[in-house]
Amino acid sequence: MQENIHQWIADYTEGSISREDFKRLEAWIGQTSENKAIFEDSLRVYREAHGIGFMDRMDRERSWKVLERKLKRRDRVRMIRVMAAASVLLAVMIGTWLFLPVKQRTMVIPVAEVIPGNASVILHMADGKSVNLKNEEALGLVEKDGTEITKDTASALVYHVNEKVAKSVLHTVEVPVGGEFDLTLADGTRVWLNSDTKFRFPTYFSGETREVYVEGEAYFVVSKDAEHPFIVHTGGARVKVLGTEFNLCAYPEERVVTTLAKGKVEVADGTCKVCLQPGEQAVYNKSVNNIEVRKVDAALYSSWLKGVFEFENMSLREIGKQLSRWYGVIFEFDDVGTGDRRFTGGIKKYIPLYQSLDILEKTTNVMFRIKDNVIQVQSK
Repeated sequence: MQENIHQWIADYTEGSISREDFKRLEAWIGQTSENKAIFEDSLRVYREAHGIGFMDRMDRERSWKVLERKLKRRDRVRMIRVMAAASVLLAVMIGTWLFLPVKQRTMVIPVAEVIPGNASVILHMADGKSVNLKNEEALGLVEKDGTEITKDTASALVYHVNEKVAKSVLHTVEVPVGGEFDLTLADGTRVWLNSDTKFRFPTYFSGETREVYVEGEAYFVVSKDAEHPFIVHTGGARVKVLGTEFNLCAYPEERVVTTLAKGKVEVADGTCKVCLQPGEQAVYNKSVNNIEVRKVDAALYSSWLKGVFEFENMSLREIGKQLSRWYGVIFEFDDVGTGDRRFTGGIKKYIPLYQSLDILEKTTNVMFRIKDNVIQVQSK
């Protein structure tokens, strides 16, 4: 993995890193305090260079090869000096900060510059134990019902059933704002969890149905089992499937949106139900007890899995909700008309907030003013 670090950091700073490489980089950062310090220093150098336009003129490939050689030696001080020496201009402007002792540096990064995706994900076990999944690179847990919980090569959670006891127990994975996670249930079902999501599920399925609970957003690839339907409970609605792929968005105080990619699902509440075909979406509005079905491009609603937010004629108010959950900010609109402005396009997930806002600002004729974690949206 070591030989790839320089490229991952380069892709990260450019906002072009893939979801898989991002998770690998994140794991490397969490291994030692030295790795974390190297990463933070690399980001600081990049920001300073980018701010003076130096990144547009420098030889990126040559510079990152220098970084790679120094990472292999694991000599942080010498690595920083080599990076600073890449340009006399860069060294003059930021060299003083780079060579300060670590204790004298201030590493407070403004919210607009933070790249999200590394928030701590927590597993709540049946015995009350809480495990920080971001810190546990080598995970080896055993529940009282005999279920083994490990991680695969991509650091996703995997449940293995060896010896079953009479009754399984419930686990909860809690993904905070700015985080994401995925896991494989005991029946082989894959689940990807988006930011600000709680997912409750049994360690293994022992009854006639396989039932789980979601608050937030998740994408499911359900393992087929005709004799044991898979049921997702959320926000007053219920999604029933046999084997399929679908995205479910069910944040509190919002409509429950089920988007089917493959297979067939049934969406129901207490009084009505609908069956979806691929490319259809069910929107459940609890306040009026109604389920609306419409044709959509299903790929738009699962684009977050591929590291991109895809928006099609979406209002800035709705876009603000998604970005709020990813960046941990609050959007405030000067008037109703500003929030109703529409945007179509894609925004990469692993880029700083200011880059996302810049894309929106150029295409929707609005201005963003940032104060702490509040984003004020104004008409130009």
